[in-house]
Amino acid sequence: MLETIESTRQPLNSEAAQWQQPQETGDHSRPVYVIDDDRDVLRVLSMMLSTAGWTVHCFESPIEFLNQVPQLPGGVVVLDQVMGEMDGVELLEKLSARQREFRAILITGYPRTTITVTALRLGAVTVMDKPIDRKELLNSVAEASLLLRPSEQEDETLPPPLPDGRFYLDLLTPREKQVILQVYRGCTNKAISLQLDLSIKTVEKFRSRAMRKFGVRSTALLVRLLNREIECGCRIE
Repeated sequence: MLETIESTRQPLNSEAAQWQQPQETGDHSRPVYVIDDDRDVLRVLSMMLSTAGWTVHCFESPIEFLNQVPQLPGGVVVLDQVMGEMDGVELLEKLSARQREFRAILITGYPRTTITVTALRLGAVTVMDKPIDRKELLNSVAEASLLLRPSEQEDETLPPPLPDGRFYLDLLTPREKQVILQVYRGCTNKAISLQLDLSIKTVEKFRSRAMRKFGVRSTALLVRLLNREIECGCRIE
Protein backbone atom coordinates (compact mmCIF):
# COMPACT_ATOMS: atom_id res chain seq x y z
CA MET A 1 0.00 0.00 0.00
CA LEU A 2 1.43 3.37 -1.00
CA GLU A 3 1.71 6.12 1.55
CA THR A 4 -1.11 8.60 2.02
CA ILE A 5 0.11 12.04 3.05
CA GLU A 6 -2.20 14.34 4.99
CA SER A 7 -1.48 18.05 5.33
CA THR A 8 -1.07 19.46 8.82
CA ARG A 9 -1.70 23.00 10.01
CA GLN A 10 1.76 23.85 11.28
CA PRO A 11 3.28 27.33 11.65
CA LEU A 12 4.17 28.56 8.17
CA ASN A 13 7.45 30.00 6.99
CA SER A 14 7.70 33.42 5.37
CA GLU A 15 7.45 31.98 1.86
CA ALA A 16 4.11 30.38 2.66
CA ALA A 17 2.86 33.45 4.53
CA GLN A 18 3.01 35.58 1.40
CA TRP A 19 0.30 33.32 -0.07
CA GLN A 20 -2.20 34.27 2.62
CA GLN A 21 -4.46 36.52 0.57
CA PRO A 22 -8.24 36.77 0.28
CA GLN A 23 -9.81 34.45 -2.27
CA GLU A 24 -13.26 33.71 -3.63
CA THR A 25 -15.55 32.45 -0.87
CA GLY A 26 -16.19 28.73 -0.95
CA ASP A 27 -17.55 26.04 1.34
CA HIS A 28 -14.50 25.42 3.53
CA SER A 29 -16.26 22.58 5.35
CA ARG A 30 -15.45 20.50 2.29
CA PRO A 31 -12.05 18.75 2.28
CA VAL A 32 -9.75 18.96 -0.73
CA TYR A 33 -8.03 15.81 -2.01
CA VAL A 34 -4.86 16.41 -4.03
CA ILE A 35 -3.62 13.49 -6.11
CA ASP A 36 -0.23 13.52 -7.83
CA ASP A 37 2.58 11.00 -7.90
CA ASP A 38 5.14 13.82 -7.60
CA ARG A 39 5.71 14.53 -3.89
CA ASP A 40 7.14 18.01 -4.56
CA VAL A 41 4.01 19.00 -6.50
CA LEU A 42 1.85 17.65 -3.67
CA ARG A 43 3.74 19.78 -1.17
CA VAL A 44 3.34 22.97 -3.20
CA LEU A 45 -0.36 22.44 -3.96
CA SER A 46 -1.06 21.48 -0.35
CA MET A 47 0.62 24.66 0.89
CA MET A 48 -1.29 26.83 -1.60
CA LEU A 49 -4.59 25.40 -0.43
CA SER A 50 -3.97 24.99 3.30
CA THR A 51 -2.75 28.58 3.70
CA ALA A 52 -6.07 29.68 2.20
CA GLY A 53 -7.99 27.77 4.85
CA TRP A 54 -8.75 24.47 3.12
CA THR A 55 -8.31 21.10 4.82
CA VAL A 56 -6.07 19.19 2.42
CA HIS A 57 -5.42 15.44 2.12
CA CYS A 58 -2.68 14.38 -0.31
CA PHE A 59 -2.33 11.09 -2.15
CA GLU A 60 0.67 9.95 -4.16
CA SER A 61 -1.37 7.07 -5.60
CA PRO A 62 -4.64 7.46 -7.53
CA ILE A 63 -5.43 3.79 -6.82
CA GLU A 64 -4.96 4.34 -3.11
CA PHE A 65 -7.36 7.29 -3.32
CA LEU A 66 -9.97 5.21 -5.17
CA ASN A 67 -9.68 2.44 -2.60
CA GLN A 68 -10.43 4.94 0.17
CA VAL A 69 -13.23 6.84 -1.64
CA PRO A 70 -16.08 4.81 -0.06
CA GLN A 71 -14.92 5.89 3.41
CA LEU A 72 -14.02 9.51 2.57
CA PRO A 73 -16.31 12.50 3.13
CA GLY A 74 -17.28 14.23 -0.10
CA GLY A 75 -15.06 17.04 -1.29
CA VAL A 76 -13.06 18.62 -4.09
CA VAL A 77 -10.51 16.50 -5.97
CA VAL A 78 -7.47 18.17 -7.56
CA LEU A 79 -5.66 15.66 -9.73
CA ASP A 80 -2.82 15.54 -12.22
CA GLN A 81 -3.32 14.20 -15.72
CA VAL A 82 0.01 12.35 -16.05
CA MET A 83 0.53 9.71 -13.35
CA GLY A 84 2.19 6.32 -13.56
CA GLU A 85 -0.58 4.10 -12.21
CA MET A 86 -3.55 5.82 -13.85
CA ASP A 87 -3.94 9.08 -15.73
CA GLY A 88 -6.25 11.85 -14.61
CA VAL A 89 -8.93 11.23 -17.22
CA GLU A 90 -9.14 7.55 -16.21
CA LEU A 91 -9.59 8.62 -12.59
CA LEU A 92 -12.27 11.15 -13.62
CA GLU A 93 -14.13 8.38 -15.41
CA LYS A 94 -14.16 6.25 -12.25
CA LEU A 95 -15.41 9.23 -10.21
CA SER A 96 -18.01 10.39 -12.74
CA ALA A 97 -20.82 8.44 -11.06
CA ARG A 98 -20.12 10.18 -7.74
CA GLN A 99 -20.38 13.85 -8.76
CA ARG A 100 -22.84 14.54 -5.95
CA GLU A 101 -20.00 13.73 -3.53
CA PHE A 102 -16.82 14.64 -5.40
CA ARG A 103 -16.15 17.43 -7.92
CA ALA A 104 -12.81 17.37 -9.72
CA ILE A 105 -10.27 19.80 -11.14
CA LEU A 106 -7.80 18.35 -13.65
CA ILE A 107 -4.26 19.73 -13.96
CA THR A 108 -2.22 19.05 -17.08
CA GLY A 109 1.23 20.04 -18.25
CA TYR A 110 0.37 19.07 -21.83
CA PRO A 111 -2.84 20.98 -22.67
CA ARG A 112 -4.81 19.48 -25.53
CA THR A 113 -8.36 20.24 -26.59
CA THR A 114 -9.23 16.54 -26.61
CA ILE A 115 -8.22 16.17 -22.95
CA THR A 116 -10.20 19.26 -21.98
CA VAL A 117 -13.34 18.12 -23.81
CA THR A 118 -13.14 14.60 -22.37
CA ALA A 119 -12.53 15.88 -18.84
CA LEU A 120 -15.52 18.25 -19.04
CA ARG A 121 -17.72 15.49 -20.41
CA LEU A 122 -16.74 13.39 -17.40
CA GLY A 123 -17.77 16.17 -15.04
CA ALA A 124 -14.56 18.07 -14.31
CA VAL A 125 -15.26 21.58 -13.05
CA THR A 126 -12.29 22.92 -14.98
CA VAL A 127 -8.99 21.93 -16.59
CA MET A 128 -5.95 23.94 -15.51
CA ASP A 129 -2.61 24.21 -17.30
CA LYS A 130 0.78 24.12 -15.61
CA PRO A 131 2.36 26.18 -14.16
CA ILE A 132 -0.54 26.58 -11.75
CA ASP A 133 -1.83 30.07 -11.07
CA ARG A 134 -2.67 30.25 -7.36
CA LYS A 135 -5.63 32.60 -7.73
CA GLU A 136 -7.14 30.43 -10.46
CA LEU A 137 -6.64 27.32 -8.33
CA LEU A 138 -8.32 28.85 -5.27
CA ASN A 139 -11.22 30.20 -7.31
CA SER A 140 -11.71 26.82 -8.99
CA VAL A 141 -11.64 24.93 -5.68
CA ALA A 142 -14.10 27.43 -4.18
CA GLU A 143 -16.45 27.02 -7.15
CA ALA A 144 -16.20 23.23 -7.00
CA SER A 145 -16.98 23.23 -3.27
CA LEU A 146 -20.14 25.27 -3.85
CA LEU A 147 -21.34 22.76 -6.44
CA LEU A 148 -21.43 20.19 -3.64
CA ARG A 149 -23.85 22.21 -1.51
CA PRO A 150 -27.33 20.73 -1.05
CA SER A 151 -29.78 22.35 -3.42
CA GLU A 152 -32.10 23.44 -0.60
CA GLN A 153 -29.35 25.71 0.76
CA GLU A 154 -28.89 27.25 -2.67
CA ASP A 155 -32.63 27.91 -3.06
CA GLU A 156 -32.49 30.20 -0.04
CA THR A 157 -30.05 32.53 -1.76
CA LEU A 158 -31.51 32.60 -5.26
CA PRO A 159 -32.51 36.12 -6.34
CA PRO A 160 -36.29 36.68 -6.58
CA PRO A 161 -38.11 36.28 -9.92
CA LEU A 162 -38.28 39.45 -12.00
CA PRO A 163 -41.63 41.27 -12.24
CA ASP A 164 -43.90 41.43 -15.31
CA GLY A 165 -42.89 37.98 -16.55
CA ARG A 166 -39.37 39.07 -17.47
CA PHE A 167 -36.39 36.71 -17.29
CA TYR A 168 -32.85 37.30 -16.10
CA LEU A 169 -31.53 36.29 -19.50
CA ASP A 170 -33.34 39.34 -20.90
CA LEU A 171 -30.93 41.54 -18.91
CA LEU A 172 -27.90 40.32 -20.85
CA THR A 173 -26.28 41.58 -24.02
CA PRO A 174 -26.13 39.02 -26.87
CA ARG A 175 -22.47 38.20 -26.13
CA GLU A 176 -23.04 37.92 -22.37
CA LYS A 177 -25.94 35.57 -23.04
CA GLN A 178 -23.82 33.50 -25.41
CA VAL A 179 -21.09 33.09 -22.80
CA ILE A 180 -23.39 32.43 -19.84
CA LEU A 181 -25.32 29.71 -21.68
CA GLN A 182 -22.03 27.93 -22.33
CA VAL A 183 -21.27 28.20 -18.60
CA TYR A 184 -24.73 26.76 -17.90
CA ARG A 185 -23.93 23.80 -20.16
CA GLY A 186 -20.84 23.04 -18.09
CA CYS A 187 -18.09 24.61 -20.19
CA THR A 188 -15.02 26.14 -18.58
CA ASN A 189 -13.70 29.58 -19.49
CA LYS A 190 -11.00 27.89 -21.54
CA ALA A 191 -13.49 25.77 -23.48
CA ILE A 192 -15.73 28.81 -24.09
CA SER A 193 -12.78 30.81 -25.39
CA LEU A 194 -12.06 28.07 -27.93
CA GLN A 195 -15.69 27.72 -28.99
CA LEU A 196 -16.34 31.46 -29.38
CA ASP A 197 -12.84 32.46 -30.54
CA LEU A 198 -12.39 34.87 -27.63
CA SER A 199 -9.53 35.37 -25.20
CA ILE A 200 -9.98 33.83 -21.76
CA LYS A 201 -9.88 37.32 -20.20
CA THR A 202 -12.72 38.44 -22.48
CA VAL A 203 -14.76 35.38 -21.53
CA GLU A 204 -14.12 36.12 -17.84
CA LYS A 205 -15.27 39.72 -18.37
CA PHE A 206 -18.58 38.71 -20.01
CA ARG A 207 -19.14 35.95 -17.46
CA SER A 208 -18.52 38.31 -14.54
CA ARG A 209 -20.87 40.96 -15.95
CA ALA A 210 -23.64 38.43 -16.53
CA MET A 211 -23.39 36.95 -13.04
CA ARG A 212 -23.52 40.44 -11.52
CA LYS A 213 -26.71 41.13 -13.48
CA PHE A 214 -28.11 37.82 -12.24
CA GLY A 215 -27.13 38.57 -8.63
CA VAL A 216 -25.34 35.23 -8.16
CA ARG A 217 -21.76 34.49 -7.15
CA SER A 218 -21.37 30.79 -7.92
CA THR A 219 -21.89 28.58 -10.96
CA ALA A 220 -24.11 26.33 -8.83
CA LEU A 221 -26.54 29.19 -8.18
CA LEU A 222 -26.37 30.26 -11.82
CA VAL A 223 -27.44 26.79 -12.93
CA ARG A 224 -30.31 26.69 -10.44
CA LEU A 225 -31.46 30.17 -11.44
CA LEU A 226 -31.59 29.24 -15.12
CA ASN A 227 -33.33 25.96 -14.29
CA ARG A 228 -36.00 27.98 -12.49
CA GLU A 229 -36.33 30.29 -15.48
CA ILE A 230 -36.79 27.34 -17.83
CA GLU A 231 -39.51 25.94 -15.55
CA CYS A 232 -41.23 29.34 -15.78
CA GLY A 233 -41.21 29.29 -19.58
CA CYS A 234 -37.89 30.91 -20.50
CA ARG A 235 -36.51 29.56 -23.78
CA ILE A 236 -32.81 28.66 -23.79
CA GLU A 237 -31.47 28.85 -27.34
